Amino acid sequence: DFGREALQELIDSIRQHGIIQPLIVRLATASPSGGGQAGGRFELIAGERRWRAAQEIGLATVPAIIRSANDLEVLELSLIENLQRADLNPIEEAQGYARLANEFGMRQEDIALKVGRSRAAVANALRLLDLHPQVQVWLAQNLLSVGHAKVLLALKAPEEQLLAAETVLRRNATVRSTERLVARQLGIGRPRRKSRRVGIELSATATGVEDLQNRLQQHLATHVTIHHGDKRGRIEIEYYGTDDLQRIVAALGLPPAES
Repeated sequence: DFGREALQELIDSIRQHGIIQPLIVRLATASPSGGGQAGGRFELIAGERRWRAAQEIGLATVPAIIRSANDLEVLELSLIENLQRADLNPIEEAQGYARLANEFGMRQEDIALKVGRSRAAVANALRLLDLHPQVQVWLAQNLLSVGHAKVLLALKAPEEQLLAAETVLRRNATVRSTERLVARQLGIGRPRRKSRRVGIELSATATGVEDLQNRLQQHLATHVTIHHGDKRGRIEIEYYGTDDLQRIVAALGLPPAES
């Protein structure tokens, strides 16, 4: 499914500069009527947009690389080619990464290398699939931004995500406002008061702690809890599997653990 506007931009570019990146093809499977020969025909693996643009322009030939690939490799190459398009929405991108992981057994590091993204970017994209299905639809429709989505992921229950997203859309809320909304749903920033005097002191610092907690949640794209005390405290950071832990370590600017 190629948008007409994006295809027209490619047509204009090819008219001016030619096809810079060759298509990828393989020899077509022989047909029963072809006497066991493919007849010099080729099957397109990657570059359908360039091929369609070339057809509209009326080019007689296009540059191509002939690859020897089985059906599984063809599917993998086609999927990777699709993921490198500039017009993918965040959910399409995440679903593509998920297919590479599930159908081809790729690790996040492998996917990142194949598509030219960082491992953290791949991990963050995959987490978008943890959102309520309707929230994913709104994200794909650009009604919600990825920034909104990252904040909503702090809510683990899909129904809570949906309710919060509905509020965000109704209020046309910014990402910052969404952080405050989610913080309220999580019960963040409600210090227990041992005495009136202590309560005043805690309330003076609670806003700063809540703000820091919200910023950590957005930066790390996971649920963070700060247990703040007068003399000591504790920060809890949730993660989901080894890949997610490595993503968080990278987001904190720490070197990866040696294997």
